[in-house]
Amino acid sequence: MLRALASAFKFHGRQLLVGASAAVAGSYSDCLKIDLEPATAKSLRAALEAALFDGCGQKLPVSLEDQKTLQATENDGARVALLKSLFKTLYGDEPECISMAGGRVNLIGEHVDYPDVQFAGDPVVHLFSMGGAIQNNYLVAAGARTDGKVVICHTAVGEVFTVTLAELDKYEAEAVTQRERHMPMKERSTPQWAFHTLGAVKQMISSGVQLPGLNLLLTSNVPHGAGMSNSAANCVALGLVFNNMFPALKLDSPIDLVTFARRAENSSFAGGSCGWLDQLLIVCSNQGMLTKIDYADRSVQHFKSKLPADWQFVALNTNVPHVLAESDYSHRVRELTLGVEFLSKLRGKNTGGPSLKLGTINALLTAIDPDTPGNDPIDIASLSDGALAQFDTIKGEAGNDLSASEVQEVRAAVEASFVVPEDLPLHKGKTPLQSFGIILRRMRHQKMSSLLVPLAGEAAEIGDAALFGALLDLEGQSLRMSGDFMITGENGAQDAMLDCALAAGKELKIRVHGRMLGGGGGGNVLLFVDMSDVTLRRQWEGATCAKYNAWAEAKFPGQGIKATTIVPEISAGARLL
Repeated sequence: MLRALASAFKFHGRQLLVGASAAVAGSYSDCLKIDLEPATAKSLRAALEAALFDGCGQKLPVSLEDQKTLQATENDGARVALLKSLFKTLYGDEPECISMAGGRVNLIGEHVDYPDVQFAGDPVVHLFSMGGAIQNNYLVAAGARTDGKVVICHTAVGEVFTVTLAELDKYEAEAVTQRERHMPMKERSTPQWAFHTLGAVKQMISSGVQLPGLNLLLTSNVPHGAGMSNSAANCVALGLVFNNMFPALKLDSPIDLVTFARRAENSSFAGGSCGWLDQLLIVCSNQGMLTKIDYADRSVQHFKSKLPADWQFVALNTNVPHVLAESDYSHRVRELTLGVEFLSKLRGKNTGGPSLKLGTINALLTAIDPDTPGNDPIDIASLSDGALAQFDTIKGEAGNDLSASEVQEVRAAVEASFVVPEDLPLHKGKTPLQSFGIILRRMRHQKMSSLLVPLAGEAAEIGDAALFGALLDLEGQSLRMSGDFMITGENGAQDAMLDCALAAGKELKIRVHGRMLGGGGGGNVLLFVDMSDVTLRRQWEGATCAKYNAWAEAKFPGQGIKATTIVPEISAGARLL
């Protein structure tokens, strides 16, 4: 009743408009108009806002038809129009601004955008990724409040969450404690879908913005927890609307927006430890072009791929989601940081994986922990039937930067002073040598990537699908649980999906290459598929999904987990609408 009464009022500057049509924008002819003093107008506006909406126990009714519109990818105009309408239904007014930020697909160069410590030292470490934003995107509609409340709603759940600015620090501290205790999501004081949004709000306030209050309505058709950066798109879209509404935020360049969004994702609310990949691709993408990132200086280059039109990138979603802050992703950040810091201190110069020759990392693994499976040397020139041996960047990698005595000095230092990170499950109970062997394999993954990604860029520019596919396969082998990086997760979903896709390709005699996407522990697998025979390509997808669905039912009985497909299209970067 109070909500209905309050919605019959509207402010137009210092005028209070009273009447049923006051809630309809632009229809003021039959309203009673009352001029108010500024202080009175401010107080009354705050009181009406509270009456109109305080978020307690509220739900936004979103019909199945509306959900269908919001999840579709072929008509963003209809999604934006519906979001505006839902915002007005919820908050009683039009949004002040709306932003759009796509998810992203990273074609190659996975888990190389961290840790920051290796990009800040001397000599400079160069690591690369290549991809772009996609057609699936995150939309944020925003409006200001004056009562010190932040009110957030996501259309996927219809739930409305309200926090006062005075309570923000308390909620943040609770988010940290509850995450450390591994409290079930449904029992936490902040709903999972609001973590990144509140992280962005806190980041804005920390930047010096005087925030009077906010109304936010969010929607996304980027698959959640699927390795396509739904959370990064959320933070980028928020950065755009915040900067538009509050110019004191001063996000004056693309890298300012990227940095803001990254800090929001790594906030105490979300608990992330992400690198630079997601935000750079989402912000800097150009439609129809590939974006290459160099993390040494976070620079980007755009180029047109000449990969044949009868080859297609396909993302198959395991529909087993991950939570980055509570997955092996954060463990890999920690492992690499420990490895870079230890070797840099020992050698007196910046020593990330790419700083060393592949032969050096092989030699260190052989000296430090030769008995653990997977620590065998990698001869990159012999991989993919010797396809890489011809390239100059590969030819010198069998050598060793260290003498035999220097290798033994590293071994002795590890044994004497390396502190095993016992809180990381894969290191618990390990000796210093065994633990550091694990870390060296993480560094070897990044070294391999530093060699593979530039070659993949060349392959894309000249249209060599066979070489590109071979490089994709090599990165995939490193990422899976039997490889150096071991990021696909103990649940086995991504490894199983890749196995199913490759097996179906072999059975149908269709060329297929692939690797996992994103933070690991669930999500999508990226496949590069020959579709010169469209019927065969369709049969391959059906066979792959059938194989995976059978595996998922056996692994997760009764949960109805089934594969879904996205064919990613490289789209424009994030923008205000």
